[in-house]
Amino acid sequence: MSGMTVPRLLVIAVLLTLLGGCSLAPPLPPAPSQPALAEPATLKRQLTFERDDSSEPQTLIALIRLDGNELRAALLTPYGQRLVTLVDDDDGSRYVAGDVPLAEIEKRLPPAEWLAARLQWCLWPAGALREAFAGTSWRLTLTDEAREIHHHGRLIARISPADSQAGRRGPVLLDDRQGQYRLRITPLKEAVDE
Repeated sequence: MSGMTVPRLLVIAVLLTLLGGCSLAPPLPPAPSQPALAEPATLKRQLTFERDDSSEPQTLIALIRLDGNELRAALLTPYGQRLVTLVDDDDGSRYVAGDVPLAEIEKRLPPAEWLAARLQWCLWPAGALREAFAGTSWRLTLTDEAREIHHHGRLIARISPADSQAGRRGPVLLDDRQGQYRLRITPLKEAVDE
């Protein structure tokens, strides 16, 4: 076997198995509780996903419903076809099929957990994020220009502008160093937050 013994091969196989199951990415961040709302709110936003690999940006329309501890985002093409609905609730984050099979969606969009966390980072007030991150390895810092999300001191994402609920009032850019994505969230002119 060209100089490699069976025990050595076994050790290498075990190490590869262990390393294959490990991810260098941080674990999912704790989900903040949605701020108490007098009435459920629906936000109409344009989402533009840009990957670092310089592939073509993808633009979708999102109808984001905030109600209790649930976030639902119907993701539509600019022509109105419902691709999928993102659901984030007590059972976790997941995509629910729309007009396109889920297998196709999973090739085109980031994982549901990623998108739900990033929408929360942009839409929730800083206080809700700080409360969720308390006692964990996650931190939110605010600068004059941006919100910054850190995991074990490492910058994961920068969200600008840094106002208290960035995505609710105006356009926002989330620059995600972990996911190698940029997500632009732009309010649609005809959108009325209810």
